[in-house]
Amino acid sequence: MPRLTPVAALVAGAATLLSQSAAAQQTMHPVVITANRVEQRVQDTLADVTVVDREQIETAAQSTLTELLARQPGIQMTSQGGPGASTDFFIRGADTRQSVVLIDGVRVGSGSSGTAALQYLPLSQIERIEVLRGPASAVYGADAIGGVIQIFTRRGEPGLDFDLFTGAGSYGTSDSRVGLRGGNGVIDFSLAGSLYHTRGFSTTNPDINLGVAASRRNYNPDRDAHLNRSVSGSVGITPQTGTRLSVSLLDSEGYNEYDSGLAFVNTRNVFNNSVLTAAAEHAWTDWLTTTLRFGRSIEDFTSYARTSPRGNDFRTEQTTQALEARVKLPLGTLFGSIERLEQDVLSVTPTVVNIDQTRRVDSGQLGWTAQIDRHLLQANTRHDRYTGGSGKATGNVAYGYRLTDELTARAAYGTGYRLPTFNQLYFPNFGNPDLKPESSTNREIGLAWQRKGTRLAVTAYDNRVQNLINSRAPLVNVAEARLKGATFEAATYVFGHTELQGSVDILSARDEDTGLRLQRRAAQTATVTVQQHMLAGRVGVEVQAVGDRWSEPGELRRMGGYALLNLFGVWKASPEVSVEARVNNLNDRRYTSVFGYETSGANAFVGVRYTPRF
Repeated sequence: MPRLTPVAALVAGAATLLSQSAAAQQTMHPVVITANRVEQRVQDTLADVTVVDREQIETAAQSTLTELLARQPGIQMTSQGGPGASTDFFIRGADTRQSVVLIDGVRVGSGSSGTAALQYLPLSQIERIEVLRGPASAVYGADAIGGVIQIFTRRGEPGLDFDLFTGAGSYGTSDSRVGLRGGNGVIDFSLAGSLYHTRGFSTTNPDINLGVAASRRNYNPDRDAHLNRSVSGSVGITPQTGTRLSVSLLDSEGYNEYDSGLAFVNTRNVFNNSVLTAAAEHAWTDWLTTTLRFGRSIEDFTSYARTSPRGNDFRTEQTTQALEARVKLPLGTLFGSIERLEQDVLSVTPTVVNIDQTRRVDSGQLGWTAQIDRHLLQANTRHDRYTGGSGKATGNVAYGYRLTDELTARAAYGTGYRLPTFNQLYFPNFGNPDLKPESSTNREIGLAWQRKGTRLAVTAYDNRVQNLINSRAPLVNVAEARLKGATFEAATYVFGHTELQGSVDILSARDEDTGLRLQRRAAQTATVTVQQHMLAGRVGVEVQAVGDRWSEPGELRRMGGYALLNLFGVWKASPEVSVEARVNNLNDRRYTSVFGYETSGANAFVGVRYTPRF
């Protein structure tokens, strides 16, 4: 859905505004596939899903992917510095390693740490994002305890479109992008490239001492830069109705600087990440469609320090092969797949024994969705057999009922699990090869009301996670956590052209053994956006509020809550030229999401876009 904002009061009196009622109704009915891997309208799914479309991505201007995701319902982000710095995300309070990140259906991330480097994914190459909140192991396998973030790269469309963008902003930031997309109904293509650089700011502050006096004396206030070069491309062929062949590639490389070690000397991470996908889809009949998929993702980064000039290299390759089938039944749709995931991890460090390990996961799954009169039904089951284990079975069932044409109630129950990371299993003097998977059981209920351009929704959930792996050696399965809370969402258009959107999240994420809050999760977060659509563009305001958090386990190092005020606008100087501007943290609020690490102050960005259509 498009984004909303509180600037309505500033421009509501303009008499020449264009009514957006029809557009509002269209964006209220986006189609998603992440919920159960079958295309559905959002209002027909029984999952808790958010869609971030291209308009929202362009409105984000120079914001990073992590900043954009932090403004979505049910997601919290932490960062150890500015653009390019290490980030973590929490979906409904679940840890980064307890969620899955996909790019065009291909799993990405580090097998060593179990996290995905979202900070290195350029927004310019993304068409849309789907966020699935809640357990999804019955659909996507291991690690989907908290949810799934699926990123879709840009694709070709009929005609020929050229897109050129350049802009500059605070902290010595520059961002340039170029893209060409086209198609004729049989062949479509997309090519794009981008270059982003910022001089940045110091990733650390004097509080980084962490109790060591010497580190405060050696605090390093230098700027920490970030560079990201990326290219993407896709080709699709539709030789006949019901048949499609496609291939796509996304590659990004660059570096980010940060301060590390007792003396906090300059350190640099060099990264090169890529995702390759290929698919062949064919409709054999009007009720049977099969798809053969192949995907490979590579996450490779090397950390250099003055004390380690050779660097520490960490590389993960993930290869996916899948055969999928969709069958239209008299009652509903059946989805099935057989899949193989191979994860190869290589860690090369000068000071410890190297890690060179491979894990294979063979899977089979079935899913069924149906709408019978006012009843909505969904059931999924999956079995994963993985190297070093006997296998894991997961399931999900959901039921919804349309109380009226606008009001739907739903309930769901699902299980999930997470496999230990390669570091947790094999890292010298730290890992434990006998670790078991973490597991979870989730219950949730929801209520959604939708009419024309207005949507109201609430979801309450209770997710219990067992066999949690502790964070200090010796690693064992000892802990249990309970993640429960509620998400409230609202979106509407007023006067036909003023868009309002907001969400509030209430979260209780606690260690069941101690009763203490889990680290770096706020108990309350909220986002409000107001956006005014005009003939010559749009203008908007965002307010993002985050409650207090504890930086370390055991409720140590409290970090206060904060609220950020952001402004954005797009002015169309002509049908082909537009000016985009954004100001983040206008109130210049100083805050931190990880103790001792800085975040950006007030910053601005202005860019010009040229989009001729041939």
